[in-house]
Amino acid sequence: MVFYDVLGDIHGHSDELEVLLQKLGYIKANGVYSHPGGRKVVFVGDFIDRGPKIRETLHLVRDMVLSGNAQAVMGNHEYNAVCFHTPNLHSGGYYREHNFKEIHQHYETLKQFKDFSSEWEMFLDWFRHLPMFLELDSFKVVHAYWNDEHINWLKENYKHDTIGLNADFLQAVSVKESTAFKAVEETLKGPEQELPDGQFMVDKDGTERRECRLKWWSINKSKMGEAIMHCPDYLLENPMPEGSDLRIFQSAKPVFFGHYWLQENPVIENKSAICLDYSVAKGGKLVAARMEGAQLKLIY
Repeated sequence: MVFYDVLGDIHGHSDELEVLLQKLGYIKANGVYSHPGGRKVVFVGDFIDRGPKIRETLHLVRDMVLSGNAQAVMGNHEYNAVCFHTPNLHSGGYYREHNFKEIHQHYETLKQFKDFSSEWEMFLDWFRHLPMFLELDSFKVVHAYWNDEHINWLKENYKHDTIGLNADFLQAVSVKESTAFKAVEETLKGPEQELPDGQFMVDKDGTERRECRLKWWSINKSKMGEAIMHCPDYLLENPMPEGSDLRIFQSAKPVFFGHYWLQENPVIENKSAICLDYSVAKGGKLVAARMEGAQLKLIY
């Protein structure tokens, strides 16, 4: 039986990644980390952007995957990077606009690969063939949100190991409000809740948003402050809007995910859905979930 360690969002922080791998007992030999006991790593995506060592992170992660010592799913930042670099032959431009917001998101990555263009193309091609989810014998992994309908659509339509993120696929999922768009958008970015009465919040990048990320994994969702991320203070005690899905997420196999920039101490709130993103790119912790049979603990 193979035992696994699932690691959260890295965002170019390879030093912290190496420290955590070593803490977990992985050893570097011939430039690649492996575990003497045969353990494997699963990465939840978001390897790029923000951090100081994006190239180093990508080499480390990809080398572990290619050597069979790890598996990885796509994060929204890898997806965005592919869209940013793929021409839209239908309407011109690219599948991700080259505007200030998008350039700002990818600035660190573009800067660090400025003199390594062929290397960057290699990584982009690797991104194009990453899976958007994994379902192993005892657990599941996705970057942001596990929804069975979305996963079933991806199983039928996203052939990551052969076709991958080609222009035809990107065109199909670019049609907003379509089944294809929603499946990819929510799998990689999670569901959102519209704020009432035209209200808005300002996110970590200074962007005004009228929709907030839903804490779909939360076991308490009756109040807006419990159910949505970065809820404005004046809405914290408001009940969730009528018609909101307040069901507690349950799964026979636990789902591990990242994406949400949690900032408190790592904790398992819902044993069916465990977030591993604790904001290493903002001075937080890089977190791993270690599984040994029925035993599960967070290490950081």
